[in-house]
Amino acid sequence: MSYKNPGPWVDPERVEAEPWKTQGGIVKFFEFPVPIAGMSPRAFHLYWQKHHSPHAMHVTAFSQFMRKYNSTHKYPGDPVRFPERYAAMQRAEGAAEVWVNSLSEVGDWLGNPLYPELIQPDEPRFIAQDGSAEVIIAKEERLYKADPDLVENLKTKVYLLGRRPAGADYDTFHAAASAHARRIHEHPALGRHLIQFVLSHKLREPLPLEGMALADIDVVFELWFDSVASANAFFAEPQDAIAEQEAELFGGQPLRALAVRVRVVHDEFSFQPSTTQPLPFSW
Repeated sequence: MSYKNPGPWVDPERVEAEPWKTQGGIVKFFEFPVPIAGMSPRAFHLYWQKHHSPHAMHVTAFSQFMRKYNSTHKYPGDPVRFPERYAAMQRAEGAAEVWVNSLSEVGDWLGNPLYPELIQPDEPRFIAQDGSAEVIIAKEERLYKADPDLVENLKTKVYLLGRRPAGADYDTFHAAASAHARRIHEHPALGRHLIQFVLSHKLREPLPLEGMALADIDVVFELWFDSVASANAFFAEPQDAIAEQEAELFGGQPLRALAVRVRVVHDEFSFQPSTTQPLPFSW
């Protein structure tokens, strides 16, 4: 059995103005998991938070490639009141987000011999293997962060997932999505509710990764709030102009929405606290 060390640590503060234009730099792996049949949401989140995430981090030859790892957990009861123009994600119970130094290291990370030996066999115990879990690899456009070392643990986050309309040019679409995100951030009534705002752009395909089926998610708007109340205040603001621009950008397709609570499992990018042990369980 052979192992490979990751490349040197990459400074996350080196950001690109138009990250969708290259495949270089830090990339982010997203998985939106669906529980196995018959598993309750509570059991799913307990297993993920109390067993699987610590297990993955303790396999050092595998976890050394993970510069940051957040698991986000869907709120029970869907307490965030989304506008009618959004479609709720019915099956996904949150997201796993992993940052790695480069696209080439995604292959080294998932191609590590210990992944099929120790990590992957644990996944069917709680994640459906029927293709319902959605995966993308993206690059971040960081629009706003209230504090460079913002403590993300237990914050409320909303994902808005969008798909590029059929026939739309990749670069033109992503540039327009970026402009739309900036309009949201600069909107005086909306921006004041945010503590962080990131737009993740799916990398241009094809990617040099074998056997990985990527979902038809092209952008993920990631809106961070101090609480569910702050998220509801954001969505209660008048948004007629924003809704009109979204309809044009996505060709009338509704964005899919998911409200989650964040758990920072591991973070080399800031001085915020993180832990490989479970936080208090509250789902």
